This record gives sequence, structure tokens and C-alpha cells, in this order.
Amino acid sequence: MKKSLVIQFSVFILLLIYANLGVRKVATANTETVGNAGGIKVELTGEETIFNSSPADLTPDTGGTLVMALSAEPENLNYITSTSAAGKRFLDYIYEPLLNYDYETWEFGRPVLAESYAVSEDGKTFKFKLKENVYWHDGQQLTAEDALFTIKAILNPFVDCAPLRAYYAKISDAYTEGKYNFTIVTSETYFMNLEFMGGFAVIPKHVWDPQGLMDRFSVTELLDPSITREEAAVKEFANAFNTNPQGRPAGLDAEPIIGSGPFKFGRWITGDYMSLIRNENYWGADSTYIPGFTEDGAYLDKVIIKSISDYTAKLTALKAGELNFVPRMRPIQYFEQTNYKEFLESYQKVTYVRPAYSYIGWNNDKPYFSDKRVRQAMTMLIDLESYNKYVTYGMGIPTIGPFYIYGEQYNHNIEPWPYDPLRAVELIEEAGWVDTDGDGIRDKDGIPFRFTFSISAGSKNSKYMALMLKEDLRKIGIEVLIRQLEWSVYVENLRDRQFDVVSLLWIGGLQTDPYQIWHSDNIGDRGSNYVGFRNAEADSLIEAARQELDKDKRNAMYYRFQEILHEEQPYTFMFYQRDPGAYLKQFRGTKWIPIRPGYNLTSWWRYDAALGEAL
Repeated sequence: MKKSLVIQFSVFILLLIYANLGVRKVATANTETVGNAGGIKVELTGEETIFNSSPADLTPDTGGTLVMALSAEPENLNYITSTSAAGKRFLDYIYEPLLNYDYETWEFGRPVLAESYAVSEDGKTFKFKLKENVYWHDGQQLTAEDALFTIKAILNPFVDCAPLRAYYAKISDAYTEGKYNFTIVTSETYFMNLEFMGGFAVIPKHVWDPQGLMDRFSVTELLDPSITREEAAVKEFANAFNTNPQGRPAGLDAEPIIGSGPFKFGRWITGDYMSLIRNENYWGADSTYIPGFTEDGAYLDKVIIKSISDYTAKLTALKAGELNFVPRMRPIQYFEQTNYKEFLESYQKVTYVRPAYSYIGWNNDKPYFSDKRVRQAMTMLIDLESYNKYVTYGMGIPTIGPFYIYGEQYNHNIEPWPYDPLRAVELIEEAGWVDTDGDGIRDKDGIPFRFTFSISAGSKNSKYMALMLKEDLRKIGIEVLIRQLEWSVYVENLRDRQFDVVSLLWIGGLQTDPYQIWHSDNIGDRGSNYVGFRNAEADSLIEAARQELDKDKRNAMYYRFQEILHEEQPYTFMFYQRDPGAYLKQFRGTKWIPIRPGYNLTSWWRYDAALGEAL
């Protein structure tokens, strides 16, 4: 059985695919695609929207276990409050949205929990008719009340989900009409309204609000600050929601997360692994709605996701048979440490690209980075070409901004800042940073140019970048301290803006709304504008573009917005990255898509050729 549910307000794989490309085929690996250090280079630039890197010569069957590894462990498993990619990837198999992407056209609007939907002519009202045969993992029926409750949880001002809530700020009302009809009304037209109003994961009201605290309030009342400030039940619900055991079901005796998807929650042993179990009673088991990808649920009996931050340990475990799939390895591992006959006989290597870009973020509120000339200088002091060549084996695709590099929003007219240390030093000195006391460190207004570069403990590439920058800046009188943090601590520091410099990855989509990350409204309150970027024109462009339904006019605004970012350099934009991975050849249905994380395990199944049967 198999069915997909990739939903996200932000998503991944890279190469020329637009939302309006039309129906396309499933590509299957052949001898012409093999190479690439003994692997397959996934390309979706032709007429294909799905790439099958395994032979399609057998009929899929259920059974077997997949053991894979991810580098980071989520801070929690509360779908509404979690900000980690690892958490979202895991929960996407447990929860489901009303609508999702069509895997053949890559347009948003394929019904999942919804049977049908309608959008008003002004693009402000969204009516959903839910399917009547959907059941939660505990056997209770999923209804419109669950969808309404999920929206109420997002809109509750005390629920710890400021980044997500920003995308629902224009909701003016939401209500049910009977058991299966659900309506959302927005106050403004927004070009991504359907994706958000239909794309949120529905969570079970009876599990997350057993006391019915949110039943006391309509959506319009939750939007009224005079009510939410005074009504204790609003804060009481949020406190319970933020700490609900469903959000951290860790340990052997934890109660399982209750969802509606093709996989059920297995276990979460913190620091070790999380697991998924095939939902044998999946409500959609008889539906065939994604031809060529998945039909009706999941095939694998179990998926075990180990938390291994060290890349060497991951590759060692893969070679030892302790892992079956490593979605992301280091380039040196892909090109050199796995390029031999014995490995290639057992494992299929593949490289694929996602709409996710790496960056270095400069905290604009710190005295050293408050001047754009210094931020420009920082970018010109980073030898990205050498980093790409010697660290990532040329797998980085340079980018100048936050939009999908092969999408229509990306401004290809902007030239990247050059690597130019001499000009960089001039800009730093123009900004007033000189060594006034002869101690070898530049200073200004009594403040030494000394900052801390925070990196995730699991990212060797970030460490290499930090070390390169430390050495290069030392030569011109700037001191860099490097601080490695575990992922959960790293995330908290980001959200609280307790950092000088960070190196990270943002996951985007086929099209992107920059409001969450770049609008000044999202500075503070644990919003995603971590670096504190403030620009009045940029704010105006972001706001206007959100309401512009004419694609060409909207993209013109985004082109200008990217020009501002390029001038201000709140980030040093680095690369879109081609990801190298490997999986055991016993797995079939290994299909690659342009939505995060580039694959969907509901299509995977395991076959033992020696036994002639599925495992």
C-alpha cells in the first residue's frame, strides 16, 4: 500500500520545475544517467516530474523495514510549534492536509482529506468538503471540527508558533457547517492563500484539547486582543498545548502521536531513533490517486530513523548494514569513499537537488554588522569558489538571494559580489573599523571587532567555513571565535536572537513568500527574521507582492526586493546544494520529487532477489 502526504509551508529538490509545467512522466534510471562516481544524477529538467532511480520491473508488495539516518533530532514533535526539518519530515507521514501538490503537474490542489473545495472569485473565501471515511489512528472519525480546531490552535496568540502564525495572520473567520464542511475567510487576497488554507496538517481535537477549552471561542474572538488578554482559558489552552505529551512522546512508555496518515507513530528514543509503523487500517487504502508514484498508503512495515550527526559514523553504519539509506553524505564520501566495486554492487548512489539554500547570517543589531558596508565586506572576504571546489566538490550552485534558483521569482540579472579582500578592507575602514590601540584587532567606539561564529555541532561544512573565515579575518585584524552547539540549543539561540553570526540552511519552495524571514514584523517574538533585517522599501514590496495575483507584476516586485537584499547583504547567500545519498539496492520505488525532502517513503518497498519476495 502507498500514499503520499508531503505538506509544508516551506519544501525541497532543485532543478527546473515550475508549478505550471503540466502533466509529465515518471523518469526511470538508465545507462545514460549512470556515472557520477558510480551513481545516478537525478535530473528533472525535461518532461519528467518524478524520477525513479530503481528498476521498475516488479510489482510492489508490502513488508520489510527501512533504516535510515538524519543528522539532526527534532526539538519536539508538535507539528504546530516545531521549526525543525527533521520533525516536519517525520510528522508528514503521520498527519495529513486538506490539499497537497499533484505529483504529476506539481500544481497545488490535489485533494487529500478534502473531497472537494471551492475558492471565491476574490480569492478570500475557501470552502472545503471533507471526506467522510477518514479516521484517526485511534479509530475516531476525522471531521471539520478537527480542521477548525487546528486553525484555532495556530491563531491562539500564546501558542509558540509565531513563524507559522504569520502565514495565517489575515484570516478573519473560520467555521464549520455540519460535520464535513469547513470554511476559511481571509481579509486579503494572497497569492499563496490556497496553499496555506488547504495545506496545514490537521491534528485531532479530542487529543490536543480534551477539555474543549477552544470550544468556548470562535475564530473571530481569538483574533480580538481584548478577549485573548482577559480570558484565562486562552492562555491555559496554549500552556497545555505547548507542553502536551503528544509533542514530546519520548521513551518506551510514551503515548503514541495520533494522526490520520499512512504511517503511525512507533517510538522516539531521544538521542537514538524515531520509528514509524505502517497503518494497516489506513482510511485511504482503497484510493488510487497518484498514478505512477503511490496509490494507497505505505508499503514498508516499519521505518526507523536514526539520529546520527557525524557523517563518518553514518557512512560506517551504512557500510556495516546497520543503515539502509543515507539521504545526505559528505561530497568526499560520495566521490571517493564509496566509489569502489563492492559498495556499488550493494548500494545505489544518487545525487539530487532541493530548493534549499545555505547562508551565513550576520546579526544586523550587533555593532560590527549594523553597517551594510561591513556586511558587504564580509561577503567579499569569503572565497566561495574555493569553498565550493575544495569542500563540496563543486556541488554548490551559487545564489544571490532566497528564491528558488530555477524558478520564475529568481532575479538572474544580479551579479554576485566578487571575492575581493582588498575592496573589503577598504569598506571596513570606511565604516570606521581601524586598530586604534595597536593590539592587532580593529575597533570602533571602544568595541573590538571580535565576534562569535555559531555553528551546529553536526555540520562539518559549517565548521570548515568558520575556520576558513577565522583564518582570513585574522589577517586583517578581526578575531573570530567559533562556538559549536547541539541542534536544540542552536535553534533556541536563533529564535531568541542570541548570536553574532550563524551558518544555516533555509528550505524554500517552488515559489516563495519572503514575509516570514525578511519582513521587519518578524524580528523578535521568536520570529524567523533572526538577523534583524529592517528596510522600509523591502517591507512595502513584500506586502504588495503578497496581494498581487498577476504573476509578472509580483515577480517584478520580487526582483526589486532581491536588489535591496543584494545591496544590504543581511546574509551572505551561498549555494543551492546538490545532495549526495545512497540506499540499499533491495529497495524499489525509490522516486525523487521536487518537494522536501526530495523523496517520499510511501513509494518505497523492499525486495530480496535471493528469496524472490518482499522483505
